[in-house]
Amino acid sequence: MNWQRKYQEWLDFQSLEENLKGQLLAISDPAVIEEHFYDYLAFGTGGMRGELGVGINRINDYTIKRVALGLARYVQKAHAEQQGVVISFDNRHGSKRFAEWTARVLASQGIQVYLSDQLRPTPQLSFLVRHYKAFAGVMITASHNPKQYNGFKVYASDGGQITLETAEKLMGILASIQNELMIEADVLSAYVEQQLIHIFGEEVDALYLEQLIHVTQKSERISQFGSQLSLVYTPLHGTGNVLIQKAFQRLGFTSLRTVKEQVLPDPDFSTVASPNPEDQQAFTLALKEARTQPTQLVLATDPDADRLGVVVLKEGQPVFLNGNQIGVLLLDYLVRVKQITNSFIAKTIVTSDLGAKIAETYGIEVRNTLTGFKFIGEQIQLSEETKDKTFLFGYEESFGYLIAPFVRDKDAIQAAVLLAETALDCYLAGIDLIDRLNEIYERYGYYQEQLETQVFPGKDGLSQMNQQLDRLRALSFSHLEDFVLMAKEDFLTSERWVVGQSIEKIALPSSNVLKYLFTDGSWVCLRPSGTEPKFKIYYSVNAPSHQAATQKMQQLRAAFHQLIRSE
Repeated sequence: MNWQRKYQEWLDFQSLEENLKGQLLAISDPAVIEEHFYDYLAFGTGGMRGELGVGINRINDYTIKRVALGLARYVQKAHAEQQGVVISFDNRHGSKRFAEWTARVLASQGIQVYLSDQLRPTPQLSFLVRHYKAFAGVMITASHNPKQYNGFKVYASDGGQITLETAEKLMGILASIQNELMIEADVLSAYVEQQLIHIFGEEVDALYLEQLIHVTQKSERISQFGSQLSLVYTPLHGTGNVLIQKAFQRLGFTSLRTVKEQVLPDPDFSTVASPNPEDQQAFTLALKEARTQPTQLVLATDPDADRLGVVVLKEGQPVFLNGNQIGVLLLDYLVRVKQITNSFIAKTIVTSDLGAKIAETYGIEVRNTLTGFKFIGEQIQLSEETKDKTFLFGYEESFGYLIAPFVRDKDAIQAAVLLAETALDCYLAGIDLIDRLNEIYERYGYYQEQLETQVFPGKDGLSQMNQQLDRLRALSFSHLEDFVLMAKEDFLTSERWVVGQSIEKIALPSSNVLKYLFTDGSWVCLRPSGTEPKFKIYYSVNAPSHQAATQKMQQLRAAFHQLIRSE
């Protein structure tokens, strides 16, 4: 890619959108110009995500139109124009406009489009792809990223995120589209009149809410006692508010209060530093509301409502749950109250092994997948095709959960409903979620997980991340202090090297991930983020007591840091 030529194309384009033209003229540093124009934003299984702004390495009308045209050509190659594409969007800057551009470009190629009339959650988009029996879906979102980001997320006909194979085909098509400035389409109303674009509204909310009966386990008990559970909820200015409130009222959780300052959509996320429920600071206003009257539980969803964060008020003090703990509480409740026969759970390779231990105790198969909920969705689809086992639960440590497979992606609305039911079950037993979590630890062992991240911004960020992982891949060791190596898993080569034994093959797709497993059950996993310029290191330990687990975690992290410094 010749960035100077591409920059000049944009500079010479007379019809460039005024806001982008102003941004372009304001850039004078050649290094900054190159960063905006050196290449198109990467497109992968999670679609395309990046910062808003001018240039081909940013999210704007022109890069959105280019990806929309690529998707259109993919649909045409499959002769799926009549099946069509479902489109929804979140509350971010430009989301509605990007969704409409996507619809217009697709319709200009003769493809049927189902377009949301307002912002809606990502899990609802996943559901609607299946409802409309569409060929694909598009969600305009950057999930929990900061306000300067947006993205274009693609779903397959099963309602799950696209596979590696589909992403590669789309990347091949996109490589041939170099004229993003020349892509045009008629006005939206023209395609509506031609019945190529169908606008849907509140009727689809009712359809989604009807499916939530498959999430609750004891609906009559919720109806009878749900009002006794006092809850606070914040959508963090995002898409979750309407469906969460309707769902809780319909089911019987009528003592739900919302954070008024964060209910309305706000693309600037003006009341939080980060709209991420993994960030404890995101709960500041929700906890302020919780302290106005006795409250058992505080819930928060990210902007596109696919991730759920939870705080338990124990004796008036906030206890923040991490993603692994939320997942374990949900799973434990399901296995205790649900009739289970021939079932499986799916979790990612960086998710705590405690869930696997619980499942195995109940004779439930555990399927480990690569990081990314698309792989969990693939396991659901596979199980339905082979009719071998029934899906029970899927989760990942990054606050993503799925209970009922009418959705094929993580679903914070489902998770919020089931967690409220789990909290009610505890409340009626005279305990709370923290007590229940401690019961689980006492039975199965105390598990702790921690995550470290290292940011690699700019043009060379991706290559720098990969170089660091390559350096670590080349390291050889038999132990880290008291931690004795049992096996090394390299998911890039799909090989599992067990100490003292031969190399085994890993039956998962290739991915740039390394995992070290130790004889005491501890492990360390390293991988680049799939959506941000971040390098992630995951740690997991377990011990007979909380104190012992905490001490072991400190020792493992210190030993691994020493290994990294020595390379």
